Amino acid sequence: MIKKLKKIYPSLLVEHPNNLEHAADYQWYMTTKNDIFGIKKTELNQKDDQLLQFFLTPYNGAHAPVTKHEQDWYEFVIEQKDVTFSKGLSVYRFILFTLSEPIADQTDFREAIAGIYSTRPAIIWIDQQSGVIIEEGFSEEEEVIPYDEMIEVFTTDFYIDVKFYIGPYASDLSKARYYFTWLQDSYDQINQFSIKSVMNYVNAIPYLLTTPKDNRAVHFIIDAVLQDTVDDEELLRSIQVFLECNSNVSLAAKELYMHRNSLQYRIDKFIEKTNIDVKQFENALSVYLILLLKRHFE
Repeated sequence: MIKKLKKIYPSLLVEHPNNLEHAADYQWYMTTKNDIFGIKKTELNQKDDQLLQFFLTPYNGAHAPVTKHEQDWYEFVIEQKDVTFSKGLSVYRFILFTLSEPIADQTDFREAIAGIYSTRPAIIWIDQQSGVIIEEGFSEEEEVIPYDEMIEVFTTDFYIDVKFYIGPYASDLSKARYYFTWLQDSYDQINQFSIKSVMNYVNAIPYLLTTPKDNRAVHFIIDAVLQDTVDDEELLRSIQVFLECNSNVSLAAKELYMHRNSLQYRIDKFIEKTNIDVKQFENALSVYLILLLKRHFE
């Protein structure tokens, strides 16, 4: 597509505006594959711009990465480049954020985000109103991040509204690019239905399943929810029966012909391995839908 547009607009160049001295002379666009290119404004009229926006996303520029580690992440997930990270990565997750309006200076925003973490996270910007916080490492002993409190701070101190979409923990770096794309796509889907300021991937499942998905997206969300239990059929059957018995442990144990304490052990094991409390309604609903979806694709 870009090659064809180049024939129509000779000034077209594939580049990031942060790397170009005269970026303001260009109108910038992003393709569905996250390729960024600019066309000189002198080559465009209003009708051209409106037509291009039918199949491209206007790109208003993003705040540049601050650290080398952020630059590595930016090049890896946004620019799709091969990157060797300066420090080893084990477990990570993406937290997508969107702002109600652009901010001129990212410094205060960064400080507000960093203030709630024991270790400053990497932040990469997609455009002037959205970006991703990258949490690395995971410890169950760490205090739960108070995203609701963060939203209140931004509303009170910065007079902007913020939304957070919390992705799953992952350990396979080779899937990070797809994970990033999936997070953006799934956020666009749930944003049509939900007005919550903080959503996580588990609570989003009822919304995500309202529209058809390709097989890769389906398997990604199944793996993201079930984590290390995905191949433990005995455990998953116990959880499904427990949920179908309205979370009644005694009734479910009778259905499974097992001792109540044995079933409780399996429930606790599932919660520990997935970090999802299936005794809470929203989580239980999402896990049950995922279990049904998994059965369908077997």
